[in-house]
Amino acid sequence: MLARSASTHASDPYRAGLELGSALCDNHPEVIFLFSSVHYGHSNELLEGIYDSLERDDTVVVGNTGDGFYETGGVGDIGAAALGLNTQGRVRWHTAVAHGVHEHSAKTVHEALAKLQAELQGVQPAFMFLTSDFKVDPSILEKIIERETSVPLMGGLAADDNQMAFCALYNREVHYDAILLLAAVGDIDFRIVIGNALTTPIGKPGVIDRAEGSKIYTIDGTTAMDFLERETGRPLMQSDRGVTSLTIIDTDQPEIRRLRSLAPGFSSTDSSLGLYGGIERGKTVQVRLAQPDEILREVYEIAEQVNADDFDPAAAVIVSCAGRKWVLGERIDHEVKALAERFGHNLAIAGFPRSANSDRCGGRRATRATCFTT
Repeated sequence: MLARSASTHASDPYRAGLELGSALCDNHPEVIFLFSSVHYGHSNELLEGIYDSLERDDTVVVGNTGDGFYETGGVGDIGAAALGLNTQGRVRWHTAVAHGVHEHSAKTVHEALAKLQAELQGVQPAFMFLTSDFKVDPSILEKIIERETSVPLMGGLAADDNQMAFCALYNREVHYDAILLLAAVGDIDFRIVIGNALTTPIGKPGVIDRAEGSKIYTIDGTTAMDFLERETGRPLMQSDRGVTSLTIIDTDQPEIRRLRSLAPGFSSTDSSLGLYGGIERGKTVQVRLAQPDEILREVYEIAEQVNADDFDPAAAVIVSCAGRKWVLGERIDHEVKALAERFGHNLAIAGFPRSANSDRCGGRRATRATCFTT
């Protein structure tokens, strides 16, 4: 496999695309994973710059906006990163996009899966990459993907610098309010390694008495906000986003670990609690607090797991939780350093901090490293 990554901090979207395309074009990439900050807006100019530099239109470009980006050279807040792969014909890349996840999450996810299945014509892919607008209900997305696919899958929800106002997906053109699926068919070796530190439990578990969608109203006979204050010993503040979360305790499936992080503006006048992803009445939850040192330790464990069977990757995609970025601050660059130090600084890396991850673990403050070779 020929793999190369590049990044840019250019403020103009077309110039940024030219820089990325020029850096990757010598490898004649079959697919490019593109992750950018939200600052390039709604135009197609970023993609136009990439394709103009490549001087070919058969390259598949997929990706999304995030809370910044990851690349071999480090972590950026403004700009874009791209990872180009050329498997020399060993892999065929197929995509499907469906729109309307905000109002019709379930219907749109089903539509995207149906489109991809029609594209594949019965062929089983080696793995899939998924990205979606953060307006999707992650709990619905999670259930459908878990029930209707058996293919290894990684990805996450697009983000927009923690504003929760606008995000975009990339699939040859810019898409909004959508879900994107990429399938890799052919001879490709990969590892998907997940780090999902459940953080430190605080206080006692409680049972949700009333919840609607992604909002909790009461837990253990008291308001959701009062429950969190009771168990943590202090009022919850907006600065607790990324630090405080709820873990869902499922005694029937203890191997499945799910966190629900606090959404922006998580509290309202009725003392309810807004979360990333839906949650149901009757579920048992417990407050958790993130510990930066534990998160960092886990990042280096991921790199060791990738190399556990002498796997020698050519490239890696990192999808991490924006909450980790809020907790770690400047130390977020260890998300990249861990792989670069383990496999050499020539390892082609791209990725993004996202609103929520997609995998069969269901964790919310997680990081994933997907490494490829052929």
